[in-house]
Amino acid sequence: MAAEQLDADDAKYVAAGVKNVLSSLRARRVWENHIGAILTHKQMLDATTWSKQNLSQAVKDSRVLRLPAADGTSGYWSGGLTDSAPHVPIAGVKEVLKAWASADAQPWTIASWMSTEQAELGGRTPRAALIDGDYPLVVTLARHSAERLSA
Repeated sequence: MAAEQLDADDAKYVAAGVKNVLSSLRARRVWENHIGAILTHKQMLDATTWSKQNLSQAVKDSRVLRLPAADGTSGYWSGGLTDSAPHVPIAGVKEVLKAWASADAQPWTIASWMSTEQAELGGRTPRAALIDGDYPLVVTLARHSAERLSA
């Protein structure tokens, strides 16, 4: 089979693909600057030392926040895990994620909320407040925020 020359339409197709990839990378960087690292499936398994089945169950149990991408792939919010290895869900994160379920909020919205300083938490992020042990306060605030979103 002889090599074919690229025509103008082929060049446009390739350019559009490259532009899409670069746009996705920029968006990912912006999100990661706000919410922290977005882990791939393998990175999440390595960080937690879980099996695929354990990770799947953790998502179903609201112990881990899966972040769907526009291209059909998924990442995982690292902010819901402890800072030391082996990484496990932060105490109270399950209750906070379940509090958001009533609002049918997008996972990206929840990760953003968890990573944004809240006046009700003394200027801390909900993640930081959970690490500090203020579970009931964060869960209550999550419920109130979810109610406002769904109203």
